[in-house]
Amino acid sequence: MSAPRTTPKPWPMKWIVVAIVVFALGYTAVNFYFRKPGQAYRPYQDANDRATTARLLAAGWHKVPLDTRRPIEKPGTDAPATISHGAVGLGLNFAPNFAEPPKLVASIDKVVAPAAVAQGGDYGFYFTASLADQHNQFGEITLYQRGNELVFVPEIEKLPGQQLMTRWNDSTYAVTFATTALPPGRYAARIVARGPAATWSFTVK
Repeated sequence: MSAPRTTPKPWPMKWIVVAIVVFALGYTAVNFYFRKPGQAYRPYQDANDRATTARLLAAGWHKVPLDTRRPIEKPGTDAPATISHGAVGLGLNFAPNFAEPPKLVASIDKVVAPAAVAQGGDYGFYFTASLADQHNQFGEITLYQRGNELVFVPEIEKLPGQQLMTRWNDSTYAVTFATTALPPGRYAARIVARGPAATWSFTVK
C-alpha cells in the first residue's frame, strides 16, 4: 500500500506580499539605472519633427528665438499697427511645411502691436487667444521667419489628468523678440489659429 500523497502547503499571504514588494522595488531600481536621461524616445513624433524641420529649411524658413509671458500691465502702445484678418489655419503657403499640423489655439481675438521699432531693439506685442476645450492649455509659441515675412504659431497642449481644466478659455500673452538680425525695412507678420489669422505690418527703422 502506497503512502498517502501530501499536498504542499500554500505560501502564507504575508510572503506573497513581500515577494510582490521585492519584485516592484527591484524592477524600479533596474529601470532607473538603465534608463537614458532626458525625454523618452518617441519614434513617430521625432520622425515628424525631423521631416518638418527639413521642409521648413528647404522652403527658406528658420526659427527666431522669442520670449513669451503673461503680462501684468495693461496692454497698450503709443503707435499701434493696423490689425486685419487673414487665412484660416496655417495658410496655404505655410501648412505644407509641416509633416503633422500643430495643435493651434481656437482663435486670435485681439492683437496690440507697434507699427515701428528701432533696428537692434526688442519688438514686443500682446495678443489674446481663446481655447476651444478647457482641458487644454496654452503651450508655446514659435516664430518662423523667411525674408520679410514672420509667422507666429501658438500651440496648445493637453492638461495632465482627466479632471483638470483651465480657469479661463481666453488669456492675454506678451511676446518679445530681438530685431538685431532683421535689416531695416517693412515686415509682414501674422499669428495663426484654427480660425482666421491676425495680420499686421511694422517697420524696422
